[in-house]
Amino acid sequence: MTLQNTQQIQTIVILGGGSAGWLSATYLNKILNNGKGSPCQITLIESADIETIGVGEATIHTFPDTLKLLGIPESEFLVKCNATFKNAIKFVDWSGLPGKDVYWHPLTRLPETNGLSIPLFHSWLQSKLQGNSAEFDASCFAAVTLCEIKKSPKPIRHSDPRVPLDSYGYHLDAGLLATYLKQKGKSERIIQIVDNVLDVDFAEDGSILHLMTENHGAIAGDLFIDCSGFRGRLINQALQEPFISYSDHLLCDRAVALPVFYENGDRYNEQSGGINPYTTSTALSAGWAWNTPLVERSGNGYVYSSVFISPEQAEMELRQHLQEYNTPARHIQMRVGKTRHTWVKNCVSIGLSSGFIEPLESTGLYLIEAGLYYLLQNFPDKQFDPMLRENYNWTIQQLYEDIHDFIVLHYCLTQREDTPFWQTHKYHSRIPDSLQYRLEKWRLMWPNHNFAAVSKPVFGDYSYICILAGMGYLPEKALPIVAHQQELSAQMFANLKNYSQQLTNYLPNHVDYLKDIHQRDMLKNLFVN
Repeated sequence: MTLQNTQQIQTIVILGGGSAGWLSATYLNKILNNGKGSPCQITLIESADIETIGVGEATIHTFPDTLKLLGIPESEFLVKCNATFKNAIKFVDWSGLPGKDVYWHPLTRLPETNGLSIPLFHSWLQSKLQGNSAEFDASCFAAVTLCEIKKSPKPIRHSDPRVPLDSYGYHLDAGLLATYLKQKGKSERIIQIVDNVLDVDFAEDGSILHLMTENHGAIAGDLFIDCSGFRGRLINQALQEPFISYSDHLLCDRAVALPVFYENGDRYNEQSGGINPYTTSTALSAGWAWNTPLVERSGNGYVYSSVFISPEQAEMELRQHLQEYNTPARHIQMRVGKTRHTWVKNCVSIGLSSGFIEPLESTGLYLIEAGLYYLLQNFPDKQFDPMLRENYNWTIQQLYEDIHDFIVLHYCLTQREDTPFWQTHKYHSRIPDSLQYRLEKWRLMWPNHNFAAVSKPVFGDYSYICILAGMGYLPEKALPIVAHQQELSAQMFANLKNYSQQLTNYLPNHVDYLKDIHQRDMLKNLFVN
């Protein structure tokens, strides 16, 4: 017989649906209840009147593990969310350097030497400083070659024993993801309440007692999760925790989204070359445009600064960029920054209510994943030990600052000066002290350790080096130990080239992989019915 701990959290109330709300509900339910809805009852309140944002339609390399944790088969997720694979981000027209109009940030790790674990980028740098003209991306990453020829990161039905790309993400329809997770959550006894919250009632100590709804009365809980988006209905409005803007360093504050549908009957865009297994980020006059290719359509948008361009001008520039003039556009105001403390009293903010760093590196869903992961690492009981809350807030703060620095890095190194937006970044950029310190070190020598402030950084050395090399920010010298390992370096490059060729030969085309899983799903449904 299992004795119930009277101090154990027994009820969790989540305010807000969408990806943040339903991912939070299913994630917490899986860990706390093993997906069975008890002994901790999870209730999600969402309004029928509030539309979810869904700005980002891409993940990073962490999301496949989140699917495994939730017990979601990858093939099922890909079908239900019209999702595709993402092996890298391709950056176009960012650097402003002659002949340097494209660079890549792959999601796969760099090879390292045996024994000393020296990343391959040090060997490339030494070769570059000696006059070699080979590009960093293609020299060091098999993923770049595979992206260019539109290969899947894994074989069909795992028929080949060799290891495919070790890390990848997805492009997905955020609306379909929320619907899929909602269906999963409700089947696992998560309670859904469709209603509007009118007021918030507090206990004597200032913690939330219950939420007053329009049609369901008072909804009480031990722990409240704020997934109400940019409104921050609980964390910012009710608890009055301030929001700290990042506008000093990140100028883009708006977006216009414009989906582009493929030709009728061409779900996989084969008439126009297929589906890219990578995200494309193209610098425009006052920001940048994203392209996230899905099944049936591509997700597109323009993230821009309202100081330099109006919404109408931004929409027209995006339409001209896409050559799309019929599909309705959607305009979004972005709150770029972070709630000061993301956990206050008995309320934890997850998703856009917690903070938002523009979608340049697809960190929106990751910050939901990370918020939930670290919440469970510091999960409270009804006493709400301040140490758990303080540790959580400190960890999330470091995580946001680390990602913030990484995003700023993309802008502050540009040599573009063709528009006021890019002139401002080149000549008047405000760089955080933490990043400035690292830039000064990187001008002398690239690092050989993980310098991030958090214990589990999402962007380590190799990610920073991708941007530095792509933007032409090279140090004065290579790591001295590399000079003693030239034979080993040459062998590593040869092995990587051979590995790339092997992957090219046996990995299927991206579209062929997607077709296979969709066809299998269709046959399975026919058999069941």
